[in-house]
Order: sequence, then C-alpha cells, then structure tokens
Amino acid sequence: MFTPLSSSNKNQLLAHYCERSDQAIFILDADKRYLSINDAYEKLTGYSEAILLGQPFGIFAIKFLTDYEAKLLKKLNERLDNNDIYEQSFTLPRRDGQIINYTIVFQRFIINKKPFFVGSVNRLSNKLVAQKTVDFESNSQPSQLTRLADNPLVGLSLGQLVLSQAIANDEFEAFYQPKYRLDTDTIVGFEALVRWQHPTRGLLSPRHFIDEIVYYDLSFALFCKLSAQVAQLLADWQAMGLPQYLSINADAGEFSHPDFNKTVSQLLDTYNIAPYRLHIEMTESSLMPSGEDIKQRLIELKQSKICLALDDFGTGYSSLSYLQDYPFDFIKIDKTFISELTSNQTQQAIVKAILDLSSALGMQTVAEGIETEQQYRLLQQMGCQYGQGYWLGRPVSAKAATQLLQ
Repeated sequence: MFTPLSSSNKNQLLAHYCERSDQAIFILDADKRYLSINDAYEKLTGYSEAILLGQPFGIFAIKFLTDYEAKLLKKLNERLDNNDIYEQSFTLPRRDGQIINYTIVFQRFIINKKPFFVGSVNRLSNKLVAQKTVDFESNSQPSQLTRLADNPLVGLSLGQLVLSQAIANDEFEAFYQPKYRLDTDTIVGFEALVRWQHPTRGLLSPRHFIDEIVYYDLSFALFCKLSAQVAQLLADWQAMGLPQYLSINADAGEFSHPDFNKTVSQLLDTYNIAPYRLHIEMTESSLMPSGEDIKQRLIELKQSKICLALDDFGTGYSSLSYLQDYPFDFIKIDKTFISELTSNQTQQAIVKAILDLSSALGMQTVAEGIETEQQYRLLQQMGCQYGQGYWLGRPVSAKAATQLLQ
C-alpha cells in the first residue's frame, strides 16, 4: 500500500523525488503541510521559492484551497489505504493572475515510521498555461522572464504574493452591518467589515485571511482600499440625502502607520465627506503602547470632527485608562458580555456598570453581538443607546445597505 524508505533523514526523499524530477513535485508531511517544492513546480506556477525541506512552508498557502480540497487532503491516509496512488484535481493561482486547473497524483512514503505524501502534477487542463510552462522551461521567452524579474513582488512568499495581488486587484470588499438606535428601532449607521471575493473560493470572511494580512504587514494597504470604498459610499449617501454614518476598524498595523491620519484627512477632502459621518473604531491593541504620540494622533482626528469608538470594551487590561486619557465618543460593549445577558446576573451587572460609566464620561454605548430579541429588549430597558448583531442585521453589500436605507 505504501513505499517504505530506509533513509535516516528526509533529504533523500527530496533528492529522489524533487531534484531528479522534471515534473512539478511537492511534499506533504503527516499534517498535510507543504514541506518542499522543486524547480518544475516554480516554473509551473511562476513563483520562486527556496527549497524548504522540513520547514512548514505552505501552512498559509494551504488555506487558499477550497473547503472541499482541504477535506480531500485530510483524507489522504484513508484514500491511500485502498490504493497505491490517489489522483485528485486542484486549482492554483499563477503569478500572472491565471488560475491553473491541474491533477495531482499522490503516493505515500514512510520515513522513520512517519508518513509523507508526494504529489506530482500529472496533467494540466489549461492548455495555455501548459504551453507557458514549456516556454519557461525552454527559456524561449526571455522577455517574459525579464518582466518577472523586474516585478516588485518577486521575492515575496506565496502568501504575500497572493494577498498583495488580491489587494491590488480590488478583491477585498467592504460589507456593512447595520447599527440601530435601540429606543426607536432605526438604523443610525453601519460598520464596514472586510470580505474577500476570492476568484475560486467565493466570498470569504476575515477568519480565512485576516491573521495572514497582519502577519505579512499588509494591514495598512488593505485599510486604504477599504476606507476608499467607505468614503465613496458615504459620498453617495450624502448626495442622496441619507444621514447615516459609516465606521471602519483600525488595527494596530493600520493606526500605527505614519500616514494614517494623513490618509483619513485626504479621504475627507477627496470625497467631500462631512467628517462626523466617518467613525473610526479601534481596539486596545491598536493603542498600545500608549503615549503622547498615540494621544496626539487621536486628538488630531477629533479636531477634524471624526468620531472615535473604543471597540471590544472590557476585554483588555487598560480599557478604563484609555477612557480617561483618550477622547472617545463611543464605547462598544464586547459581545462576550451580551451572549448570556438575559440569564447571567454577572453580565447584567457588568453591562450596567459600563452604561453608567459611559454616561458619566459623556460617551455613548453600542452593544455588540445582539443575537436574540430578549437581549435586545433587556438592553433597551437598561438604557443602552445603540446596538448591532445578527438579530438586528447581518453584514450586507453596499448596494443592499443603501436599499435598506431607502
């Protein structure tokens, strides 16, 4: 059922199946992580990577597989129990933006009693890409190779390249979750939440990519793209006479960027937006380390009449000190204090304390994560001014948000 190797280390597997092969090869370890690739694989995809044997290359890349494909990989052991080989079709983005449809043939090998899976590309369904691969291998298109070498993205990892290109291609889109005034049951604004319109996987929520956006230091680039979408929608609403505001989140990588305030100011000027209609939500992590520089940035934003909100209030260690030191307009009560509000007296006491505190400081409160009518009614009775959550409304496209208001 499998081919055992007596090698005392994994390097012989690389030598035998990568360095000597003219096929595109990659290797998965027992946890289905990419461990190595060969030169033919690089030519196929257009990406250039060092051979990384024994290192977790591709933990990030594997996230770009469809859920179906990921499940297939997880079942490699089971599939190979009944067959010597296992063949499956996959897709992969090339550097030039094309999507390759290809078939991988898997075989299992045992090294030091541990399973490894070798996958080799068997055939390509995209004849154009197949021909380009031949061209790369024969060096018959030096001008194309030169253009690749001149590409500023060359040298980035596969994950960086995919995400950088996705940002450049406007694949990330703002969706908008409504915020309601609880005593009148009316929409007062929306929070912009990022979604990825992936070319092969469809619409993805942040849990599929946001950690990698932060890891590869792409937060500010993404913020610039999304804030422009938000500003354009606000300008449209302003022209239509719709008074609602829009809020956008700023994480640590975004707010700490030296051009953050300048970028926001340019948005207001470019789109001729009333500043009070743009709200910026920031978590405690985006304000750390605290200091005069952070405080001055917030003061500048406030002076421009932009509204500021402290997000996820109550989950950090310094939230109270931030209320004392920084000029917030809104406190957003974290959903962890709302989830059991109707049955948990401790949660009720915490929410009541936050409401009293915000009132004393002249700030307004927004409850996050309202998912039942009972939570909604209780928050009304407790005097919470605003709320958002799935019971009130899920995130929707810009078009759908506009239709809600109309």
